[in-house]
Order: sequence, then C-alpha cells, then structure tokens
Amino acid sequence: MVHRALGLGAGHRAPRRLAAERLEVDAGERLADVAREARPQEARARGRLARQPAGEEAVERPLDRLDHVAQRDLGRRSRQRVAASRSALSLHEPRAPKALEDLLEVARGDLLALADHADLHRTAGTVVREVEDPADRVLGLEGETHEAARVQGSAGGRGGGCAGRRPQICWRSPRPPALRRPLLPPRAPPPRPRGDDHAGAAAVGSVEALLREIRAERELQGEVAHCARLPARPAEHAACGARAWSRLRGARALGGVERLYAHQARALELLEADRDVVLATGTASGKSLVYQIPALADAVASPGAHALFLFPLRALEQDQQQRLYAAAAALGLAAGARRPVAIYDGDTKEAERRALREAPPAVLVTTPDMLHAGILPSHASWARFFRGLRLVVVDELHTYRGVFGGHVAQVLRRLDRVAAHYGARPRVVAASATVANPGELAARLTGREPALVERDGAPRPARHVVLLRPRGSANTTAARLFRLSVRAGLRTIAFTKARAVAELLYTWVAESDPALRHRITAYRAGYLASERREIERSLFRGELLGVISTSALELGIDVGDLDVCILVGYPGSQIATWQRAGRVGRAREGLVALVAGADALDQYLVAHPERLLAGRFEHAVLDPANPEIAGLHLACAAAELPLEAGEPWLSEPGVSACVEALEERGALYRSESGRRWFAARRRPHRDVDLRAAGASCAILLEPEAGGRAREIGSIGIGRVFAECHEGAIYLHRGRQFLVTELDLERRTVRVRAVDVPFYTRALSEKETEILSRERARPVGNFRLLLGRVRVTTRWTGYERRRVHGQDLLGTEPLALPPTSFETTALWLEMPDELRRAVEEAGGHFMGGIHAVEHAALALCPLFALCDRHDVAGISYARHPQLGRPAVFLYDASAGGVGLAPSLFERVEALLEATLELVAGCECEAGCPSCVHSPKCGSGNRPIDKRAARAALELLLARAPLPVGEEADASAPRLAAAPPPPPPEPAAPDVVFLDLETQRAALEVGGWHNAHLMRVSVAVLYETLADRFVAFGERDVEALLARLAAAELVVGFNVRRFDYRVLRGYTGADLERLPTFDLLDEIHARLGFRLALGHLGEETLGRPKTADGLQALRWWREGRLPELEAYCRADVELLRDLVRHAEAHGHLLFRTKQGERVRIPLRLRTEELIEAARARLAAPEAAAAPARAALRAAASV
Repeated sequence: MVHRALGLGAGHRAPRRLAAERLEVDAGERLADVAREARPQEARARGRLARQPAGEEAVERPLDRLDHVAQRDLGRRSRQRVAASRSALSLHEPRAPKALEDLLEVARGDLLALADHADLHRTAGTVVREVEDPADRVLGLEGETHEAARVQGSAGGRGGGCAGRRPQICWRSPRPPALRRPLLPPRAPPPRPRGDDHAGAAAVGSVEALLREIRAERELQGEVAHCARLPARPAEHAACGARAWSRLRGARALGGVERLYAHQARALELLEADRDVVLATGTASGKSLVYQIPALADAVASPGAHALFLFPLRALEQDQQQRLYAAAAALGLAAGARRPVAIYDGDTKEAERRALREAPPAVLVTTPDMLHAGILPSHASWARFFRGLRLVVVDELHTYRGVFGGHVAQVLRRLDRVAAHYGARPRVVAASATVANPGELAARLTGREPALVERDGAPRPARHVVLLRPRGSANTTAARLFRLSVRAGLRTIAFTKARAVAELLYTWVAESDPALRHRITAYRAGYLASERREIERSLFRGELLGVISTSALELGIDVGDLDVCILVGYPGSQIATWQRAGRVGRAREGLVALVAGADALDQYLVAHPERLLAGRFEHAVLDPANPEIAGLHLACAAAELPLEAGEPWLSEPGVSACVEALEERGALYRSESGRRWFAARRRPHRDVDLRAAGASCAILLEPEAGGRAREIGSIGIGRVFAECHEGAIYLHRGRQFLVTELDLERRTVRVRAVDVPFYTRALSEKETEILSRERARPVGNFRLLLGRVRVTTRWTGYERRRVHGQDLLGTEPLALPPTSFETTALWLEMPDELRRAVEEAGGHFMGGIHAVEHAALALCPLFALCDRHDVAGISYARHPQLGRPAVFLYDASAGGVGLAPSLFERVEALLEATLELVAGCECEAGCPSCVHSPKCGSGNRPIDKRAARAALELLLARAPLPVGEEADASAPRLAAAPPPPPPEPAAPDVVFLDLETQRAALEVGGWHNAHLMRVSVAVLYETLADRFVAFGERDVEALLARLAAAELVVGFNVRRFDYRVLRGYTGADLERLPTFDLLDEIHARLGFRLALGHLGEETLGRPKTADGLQALRWWREGRLPELEAYCRADVELLRDLVRHAEAHGHLLFRTKQGERVRIPLRLRTEELIEAARARLAAPEAAAAPARAALRAAASV
C-alpha cells in the first residue's frame, strides 16, 4: 500500500549497505493527503478493516485529488502525463481499482511513475543513507511499510487500519517534528492500565497469556522457531565486615538496605583490603552499590577524599549523578560547602568548570573522553583533586574493547602516572556485564591485577525466551509483536539496530492503533538530552507502556521494571543480548523475544538456540599494545609529565618500541642523559579521538554564490577512498551529495547536493603481505598461523547502480594511491591436496574458500566480542608467499586490537559453527543467510556453497585428503659450491660544502634574489682525500664540476642558500645533484629549524667562530684568510656533527624550557647515498642534462 504509493514495488531491493532513513516532508505530506482522501469509509468488524469494493464514486474522488495535487504541485509536463493516465482509467478495465490497495496502486503507477517532479518521483527511492548497523545489513524496504500499515489490519489486527497513512518521518532536527505528536501525554495516566482506562489498552496480562496469544496470532503462526523457559534463581545474601558498609548499613541514603548480596559483600571486603576489584555479574544485580558505598563512606569520613566515576556515555552520567546526589543528601553531605557530586563533561559551562577545579566535589562524574582531553592535560589545576583521589570507578567495563578500549587503556595508564605524581594510588573498581574473561579484560584495561568477583548473588525471576524466524521482514514481525504486548498491558521495550527502524516501528504501531500513540515512544541518540531524560523518567514512573529504542537504552540507565524485551535482530553479541534482556523480568516473570534478521548470524542462532541459551559469553578483546594507539597517548603522557626510564608503563610489551618510533619521528625529545623524554608539542591531545582509529577528513558542502563552504560531517581516513572518492554519491542524513573533490593533503572532501536515481560502489583489489610469523599449530588438515601482515588496497574504479533493482549503469576508473596498513592476522594454510579434492568433486575451489571466508567472518562475533566490521578477510587460491591456498582473517584496525589472537585460540569452534551454518541453510547456491556478504569487494563472486561445505569438511578432517605425489627422495643431489665472498665496497666520494657571499640579502632585494649575492669563498671537505679545498669566485666552474662528480653533497641549508647562490653561475638544475641537507632533515623531524652554531655548541661544545655579518665585513675589508678560515671551520663543524650522528644516532639541542634533548638521526653514508639516488631516479635520465651542463661549464 504505502510502499507502492512511494514507488517501491514488490521487486524492489534496497542497495547493499543502504537503508531507508528519511522521506522528504513535503513529498511525504502530499502523498499522505492523496492516500487519506483515497480511503473509503472503513467498516470495522471486530476491530478489523473490512475489504470493501471501491465503487465509481470512491474511485473518482481520489482521482480528482490526484488531479488537484498535479495542478498545484507539478510542472506542466507532469500535469499532462497525469491527465493522460487518468483518461486511460476505467472501472470496466481489468486493472480498475476494486479496493483500497488498488487505489494506492493507482497512486504509484499513474502519478509517481509518470511524473517527473523530483520531490515526488524520486523521493522514496533515493533519500537513503548508510545506517549505524553493526552487522552492516540491508534494511529491506520491500513489504516493510506495506505490511506494517496492515499490522492487525485487514489481516487480523485490532483497532483501526492505517492504509495510506504517511510515515511522517523527518530527520532534520533532534526530535522528529513530522511525527506530530506530543513527546509525552499531557497528563500522566495510571502506571499500568486496567479495565477500560482507554480504548487502546487491554487489561494487564501475564507473560504466559502473551505467549498463548503469540502462538494463536495468525500472522505469527509458523514464525515461532523455539520457546524456552529459564528457571528462577533465589537470592544469595552474605554478611559483610567492611567498615564502609558498617557506617552506612540501613541508611536512608541506600534505600534502607539491610542485607547485601554475596557478590556485593565480597567486593566491599576486597576494597577494604585495598584491592582493586572487577565485578562481573548480571544486569540489575546491584553493582553500582559496590562503588557508591565506599565513595560515600570516604566523603563522610574525610573532607579531602575524592572519587572519580568514569562512564562510557554521558546519559549514564546523568543517571548516576541523580542517584548519588539523593544518597549524599540523605547523609547530610549536600548541606556542606563541598559539593557531593558533579558532572564534568563537554556540556559543562566554563564558569562551572573553573569552580570544579578550584573546589572539586567528593565524586567527579565524567567520561574517558573528558578525562583525556580536559582533565589530564590540565592536571596542575586539579592538584587538590588528585591529591585526595581514593577511588576510580570504571563502569560498563565490557564496552571498553576494540579501538575505544585500546584508547581508554592508555588514558587509565596516564591517570595512574598523574595520580602518582601527586602522591595518590586510588583503588579501581570495574563493573562489567557478564563476559567470558572479565579479569583478563580488566587487567588489560587498567594495567593492574584486580580481584575478580563473578558469582552473582542477586535473585532472578524466571524468563521466557522466544526465537522467531519471520517469513518476511523482521521489522514487520517486531511491530506485530510489540503491539500485541503493549495491548496486553505489559511494559515493553524493543531494541533495534538503527535509528531509522526505531522511528519506523513507532510510526507503524501508532498509526495502526492510534489509542496507543501516547502510551509509547521512540528513543534514540539525536533527541535533545532533556527529551531523553523525560522519556526515561516516564518509563520509570510507568507513564509509558512501551518504548522502541536503539542501543542507547542498553546500558545502565534505570527505567524501572519492564515485562517484555523484543530484539529486532540479533544485537551482535551474547553480552548485548542479555544486557538488553536484563531490562525485563526483574520482579516477576519476563519475556525476551528475538526476531531474527536475514543475515547469517541471526539465522544460525535461530537454528541453534542452544548457543544462545547456554550462557557461553564471548571473550572481550583488547590490545593495549596497539602501536598506533599507544604512540598517540605516549606523546600525550609526555606533555603531561616527562616520561622516565624505568616507569612500569614503559616496561609493558611494545611500549619501548613505540617510544623509540616517536623519538625517531620527532614527536618525543630524549634528554641528553637518555633517561627522560619530553613531548615535542604542548597539547597533542587535541589530535587524539578516543573513539576513532586514526585521522579523519572534513566533508564540506560547496557554497552557493558568494557563500562559504560549510562542514556537514567527517569520515575516517580509512573509509574515505571507499565512500568519498571523486564522483561518489555520499549519503548523509538521508540526502545525496556528489563528491566533487577529494583533497588528501588538506584532508577535506567537497560535495554538492544532488538528487539522482543511482548510488556508487567502489571497486578494489586487496593484497596481504606476511611480515612475520609469531605462532603456528596444526589443525585438522591445515596449518594455522598467527602473525603480522600488511594489507594493501588498490582502488580500481567504481560502479554506478540504480537504486531500484541495483542495475549496473556504468563503471568508471579511479586513479587513487593504494592504501595500506599493518595489523595482526591469522591464516589457514591449506595443502594442495585439499584443492584437488574439492575440484575433483566438481566444486569451484576459489568460490568455495571465498564462501568459507564470508561465513566464518559472519560468525566471528560469537567467539570474540566484536562487530562485523572489526574483522576482515581475504582468500587466495595460491598466496604468492606461501605457494599454496590460504584464507586470512585479520583485524580491520591498523595495528590490530587483539581479535586475531583471540580467534586463533578458538578457530576449531569457529570452523565447526561455520560448517553448521553452511550445511543448515536451505538455499541451493548461497544467500545472505549463509555465505553472501554485504561487504564483499568483489560482489560475492565467485561463490560456491557446495564447495565451501566440502572444503570445511576437509579442513576439519571430517573427510580424508587424497594422497599427493612426493618428490623422489632417492635422486642424487649435487652439493652447491659456496658463493665467492663479495668484493670490498669502494669508499664513497662524499663532499661537505659551505660558502660565503660578497653581498647581503638586503643589498639584492631579499633572499629570493640569492643568485645575485655572488660567492666570496667556498670550501669543500673531500672524504676520499681527507682534505679541505677552497674556491674563490673565479673558481666557481671548478667547484660546480667537483660537485657534479661527487656521489653525495652534504650541506647545512644547502638547498635554500648555497645552491641558490650558485644558480647565478650556471643554467643547470642543481637540485638534481645527489644531496643530503642536514637542516632539512632536522626540520622534517622537529618541524622547525635550528642554527648550526646551536647544534655545535649543544652537541660538541663547539660554537661557530663567527657569523655571516662578520664574514661580510671580512670580505669588504679584504681579510680573505680570516674569511676562508671561518668558512673552513663551518665545514669542519658540519662534518663532525654528521659523524657524531653516525656514531651515536643523535644530535643535541636545547628546548625553550631549557632541557637539553636529543634529535634522533641515525645516519649511514650508504643509506644517504641510496636515498639521494632514489630521489633522483624519477627518471635517472632527467639528471643527465644537469651533470652534462656542469661538466661543460668546467671545460670552458
């Protein structure tokens, strides 16, 4: 119905990685007006919309409305087309509309398909965007709006139908204005409706009654794949001897709690013993009480005690502040001069920030981002706070994984350094959802060895779990289920993977049953903070009966007790699944329903429910030694406090290598003693984003005439070639933009708004180079290896494909530089016999292992806590380094985040699950539910599902390998003669150059006229002859010839000064000479220049004997011996500095702060010559004219 009116036919397939998010308001309203006028009188029978034949009047009225819209809103051409299409309609023709659905088909076929008005004709198909979907799935548009409009409608729903009603969706402001509904009801209704409270709410039901209704619901019959009941668990209490508990036991501040659960008591006793603690228990098990009690007890006992609470999201800060403030007020802490609790984050006003620094609260609540960028860099202003820091709380520990976790691990190490600087060593409490390795995760994150408490003593009522495999759209089934639950009076929460889906589900349910409109709401990031808080409070108070949310409500925001949790698609991990499920059934039995999507992971779990119900949680993976991330934070740490040799942090694996690399790049300066490192910049923090793996490019919207470019977003440097190459269609907030320019140097992408019926997809080829092998072990019929690899992507072109149907419209080439990064990978090295066995069975071997790669990648989140895009893969029928077939799985982030090592330990289980997935899928040749991937750069070609199954059975030794041919071991072999020793290399011909001039720069109009300054004297030091040679102005030709003959010319500012002066004597390009400029090298490392005399004095204790002005006076006075001696001394100083760098690997200089530090310069003459030759080899022939000109000048 509605989807037809929007031009989305039944055969429509949304483009890969795209999903509907936004419908233009104007066009959407016009179509809705048409549909509303088109709807005949609705006969209601038991709440269902009867299917009524449409008489001539019922047809003419909407057709008149179509004419009106055409006359008002469309161009002349469109009006003519609509009129022509109307004249062709007749009630007596076979295509004449007989019912409401057919009327909407008229709207689609005879208005939109013929009209060329951009607002109507292109709206639905082209305003799409990429959504934040961890599984990177397609949100199928087919049937979604159509079926949801019929939820409990003509197919058996209750209440009024919603045929033809517009979705009313707009994403132009934080709260969708087009929903045209009050965010909350004007007056709070009773918490749980009973009897006839309002027309749309049924009496309060039970979970068992809802289960019976689900089984009886005709639209859901056949979709329920599995039902289970998880038994209840009683509470386990324990006595606690901690002094903090003794002080606060039974206090009104803690809600009068008299007894603690066993895990709470154990954790408090460990904290009392000055141990760090990680608490890993279920949702709603009272973890927050464990760190609130010692924080409040410290605040009561000592006015100078402080605690730092870290939360991954600002929404959690607000929730925690409210609870803490209420508890502090009950203890009388709010009445004192010191504030008991305060939030310090990006929303905190500057005056408030200043007040918090001067008088820090007892508990400071913040995020890791603000700790990194706002507190640690200014630690001197927080000295009072750090001196009294007793407790650090890291809540939602399980969220600190991958790239974000790697950053936070470094921030916590920096926090330890700063706290130690002020004499504090705070205890650390980490609170986590249930993961497979909470102790290991906490140790990696904090750099400490915390005590683990994971036996959950909290009670848990029984829960029912229902797994559904929809015949059509998962969103449609979820909408039906949500509506059933809310109408039964059960407090319900639905979790979706995308903002768009949350809004669509709300709209469909509200339109299908208007009486529920003010009892339900959507919730997602993007709403105003005040709106989100009001929704949370209304849920807690029971004023709202249902909420449809993204993951924004997954974490520990308290919204009260709920009855039903609907998961619209598998959340991506067991941890997220049970974290969300923990929202329901806290005080009575609850229901958790998983509505499976079409992708491989969802379908696998529905087919194997024991994997979901067995409680086998994933391993949370974190690599604090990622060199890309550690390097950023080492520079930040050095800016806060100089790094000291012997620090515990520097002894961690890989950290010392990072320090050396930073020193080499000039980001750190090493002290003369070699024991300390200083930051090269005062605030490197500004360039470090904790939630990103690297740099990003700004996306700039081209201005209209006379305007300025406006930044509309950003994109990571790792994705910019794939999504923002020139000619790409970039999607942002539902709108299309054409990329007109990609400037890598400025890191900007320029775009302009367009409205086109196609999208683009970059084409690439990947290569994997093995850099090192760290571990290996045999598995089944293959060898498994782990090591470092370099992944290189070559961007070959891009496709333009039609939005509707994905028809290929054309392919364009791309001229982009290849991109590469180093990471950690595991790879399956297969014997050639495996290939032969698959091919002899009639399979396409490359298609088979390609399918194995896709299916294994899809299931990786079952074995390591990650998102689908965190791991990537590539398959080889024959890898060039291995000489045999291989499948690589690697961390998709530069440097690696620890996923490949984790999967290395579990590869057998991963491949077993992959075989179960491939064998259990009912498709013939492969589909998105098993071996097709939406991320495949080759468009899922080649793919052979049967070959994949055969390959997996052979890999796991379920089937024997055929016997291969072995080389004849009896054949005699001749011993190879040892190679002759290489000849001793000849010493290179290197000259050191310096010259003085007859005139000053001011005398010739500036430094750009250096060719007019004329040579007074030049001195060379020849390494082969070990001698100094002086040249006057009349000897310049000989000087030029000698420079041309040398293998390397070494100078100090030689390119910017000496060569420019000599340019006055020759037409040759002196830049083509093989040159090493020491000043250029220093500038490249430090970002600024240093004087030769400063380097000589700090490094060798030898300052310059004079300066350039004195040299000019000597020339004018005719004192040539003094002038030549001064020039010779400069050349000698330059030579000795280079030799010092060769011998010691550094030079010294003094910073503005007075510290003498090192410039890392590991100079080797042979390497300098090779680098100079490489620079000139573009092409080598280009250097020949310069050399020939110099030699010709010498012969004159």
